[in-house]
Amino acid sequence: MRSTGGASRRDVPLPFDVALGAVSAPARRPAPAPEDAMQVHRLVGAHLTSRGLPPGSDLVINPRRPRRGEVAVVRSGGRTRVGIFDLERGRAVLRSDRGTRWLPPDTVYVGVAALASPTLDGMPTG
Repeated sequence: MRSTGGASRRDVPLPFDVALGAVSAPARRPAPAPEDAMQVHRLVGAHLTSRGLPPGSDLVINPRRPRRGEVAVVRSGGRTRVGIFDLERGRAVLRSDRGTRWLPPDTVYVGVAALASPTLDGMPTG
């Protein structure tokens, strides 16, 4: 039911009304992460050995969506996966030495390997 009589709300200012000039500024983009906060991922399996990245290699991650042919780090099904990002039949896939894996629609793209440091054979581990 609608009220037709009485004073309008504009006639009586309430203490919790926001003034027209007090509108907040538009949201800003977050500042880029400092160099110390770079994300590093260590390869566990021998999935990218053909690309010169044996198990134990460290990948420095650039947090952006991958393009075709780039080494991508994604989260899918509760697991972190690494592979070469590609498209097959219009769908996103990760290719590795062990085969091709279709990426489901709920995949979270962690980033792209910006820098890789392969392990040195024969060096003692710390």
